[in-house]
Amino acid sequence: MKRFVLVVLTWFARRVVAKYRPQVVGITGSYGKTSTKEAVAAVLSQAYDVRASAKSFNNEFGVPFTVLDAPGGFSSGSTRVLKAFWHGVQLLTSHQPYPTILVLEMGADKPGDIKNILDLVPVTVGVVTSVGPTHLERFGSVENVFAEKSLVTTKLNGHCWAILNGDDARVQTLGEASPCRIVSYGFQSGVAVRCIDVAVSRSEAGEYGMLLTVEFGRDTFPVFLPGTVGRHTAYAALAAVAVGVAYSMDLVEISDGLKAYRPPPGRMRVLEGVKRTTLLDDTYNSSPDACIAAVQALREFPAEGLRYAILGDMADLGRATEQGHRAIGKEIADEKIDVFVGVGEAMKKAADEARLQGMSTDKIFSFDDPMAAARFVKERMKQGDAVLLKGSQRSRMEKAAKELMASPEHAKDLLVRQDALWLRTP
Repeated sequence: MKRFVLVVLTWFARRVVAKYRPQVVGITGSYGKTSTKEAVAAVLSQAYDVRASAKSFNNEFGVPFTVLDAPGGFSSGSTRVLKAFWHGVQLLTSHQPYPTILVLEMGADKPGDIKNILDLVPVTVGVVTSVGPTHLERFGSVENVFAEKSLVTTKLNGHCWAILNGDDARVQTLGEASPCRIVSYGFQSGVAVRCIDVAVSRSEAGEYGMLLTVEFGRDTFPVFLPGTVGRHTAYAALAAVAVGVAYSMDLVEISDGLKAYRPPPGRMRVLEGVKRTTLLDDTYNSSPDACIAAVQALREFPAEGLRYAILGDMADLGRATEQGHRAIGKEIADEKIDVFVGVGEAMKKAADEARLQGMSTDKIFSFDDPMAAARFVKERMKQGDAVLLKGSQRSRMEKAAKELMASPEHAKDLLVRQDALWLRTP
């Protein structure tokens, strides 16, 4: 049944794209895809009719659902599937309003995923955020991950653009193989769109965010990213600026568009915690590079009290599991985080490494489930403390976030995995 639904969805989606001929911005990478997708959509919406992938629906089901304007996955149930089919019939049998640009997140859990998506939707602008050790159980090596992700910029035709993270050594090399015009972005000198300064700031309304100073050509302009912190979160905004440049948008228009950006749930989102504390909610997923970046963001956050890191196991690392978790423990110690709370069996290796690196044993704790960790921290938290929460999906660290947030009644709008299917899953 699932295979039949996929075949029909793909059939409809391919013909809808052929009929309405939207331009497609395809976004891939090991980290930051969803945040980048939201930032790009915020910018392009200033000048174009845009539809972006809902949530993180980026696979063989999610992309057709977005094309047919019925975002969801196969697990969303028969109603969502029938709605998609009906939208497909309407779009093909009459002329309906349709977006000028589709901003599509493109994920790859296994070899062949990106190729299948590109066969469905021809990409005009390909964005690669970064490439690292994710899904290694299926890909086997980072090189294989890179080969799959690179298709978004090397298998394009016609008048196309490749938007590349110039701070990622692997991604940089894609400019040599791509047939497209290149716009690079990052912090390093030599990139086209460069962030020359970044700092945690607060808006006039008191909302935390990142204030960037961005340079393009001879122009320098400010960008404020509300509701998020961390140097690494700037990359989503820089990629969005680069896409805006590719579309010849005015820099002021680009900056204004990013004011409407909000980080997706579970992606380094700043939330109010209990006891007048601050939560850095990064619970959507985790990998070694992303987790290290989140720990660094916690260190840089202007907390008045202690800094807690509650970190769940990182999944799909294969033979790199112990090495990856030990790297986190070293980072925790190096950044002098006040309290480290590990959740899961693999994170015990991180705890061991933090001890080896000199972190005091009475500042390191381990738990088997996120709720036990959250209750432990909740008893000890005080006003002014900051708490980072992060882990792979199977760690379910959003449960800890809900326990620690000041307004758990708003969890459905603010946290990841709050739909009925996830809530029924242990």
